[in-house]
Amino acid sequence: MTSTITRDQLRSSVPSVFATTPWEGMSPAYRFIPTADVLDLLEGQGFRITSARQSRSRIEGKAPFTRHLLRLRHESVMDARDEVPEVVLMNSHDRSSAYRVFSGVFRTVCENGLVIQSSDFGSFSIRHSGSRDLFQQVRDATSQIMEGVPAIMNRIEAWKGIILPRSRQVEFAREAWDLKPTPAIPPVWLLTARRDEDMTLPDCSRDLWKTTNVIHESLMRGGLTGRNERGRRVTTRPVKAVEADLRINRRLWEMAEAFSRN
Repeated sequence: MTSTITRDQLRSSVPSVFATTPWEGMSPAYRFIPTADVLDLLEGQGFRITSARQSRSRIEGKAPFTRHLLRLRHESVMDARDEVPEVVLMNSHDRSSAYRVFSGVFRTVCENGLVIQSSDFGSFSIRHSGSRDLFQQVRDATSQIMEGVPAIMNRIEAWKGIILPRSRQVEFAREAWDLKPTPAIPPVWLLTARRDEDMTLPDCSRDLWKTTNVIHESLMRGGLTGRNERGRRVTTRPVKAVEADLRINRRLWEMAEAFSRN
């Protein structure tokens, strides 16, 4: 059964979600959008938190207001297998981010997820200013995200039918390497499968969806070890920063879309 994050756990690990005021120094025009209230709305619609993280801050006292990223899954698909649609939201209480909503896909076989933003599926951004009804905007954005889920799942099924020869996988890995460059790690190492489900076919071919997920896991989880020009051992680190998480996820999906067309 998929585990969810309770409010107590969230308060301990991502306290910025529960800010009741904005960070000091915000202008009078700044419109405070409390994430906790947004969660109340989404949970009332049947969504449950499955993952959460927040940015660090070197400024004393600012940690409770920094940018945070949450992934939510509807209770109707909580225990679905293979690919599961999610809603991904980002917000802050220090003017570092608008309130943003994205589509997401969680791949249960490797417990990692891609954030989707393309011209087909889009994303929604609600600025901390203006007079429109915040909660109606949240409802509308979430509704449109969920309406796009069937198209996303159809796209994934199509990618499973696109077989990439080794040369194309290496080309994909080289482009993805630039998202998190580590000179000690050759781009081709991003293609190293970590579980049986992602192993290649006998001729070293692999479908586009598995290729995307293998590269994604290598980038996000780190753990690849090589040696730098001085001969010192170097191990890639997992991605923990909220903005880097979002940037790598979205860009990797866009790359997969490009490879599906060529």
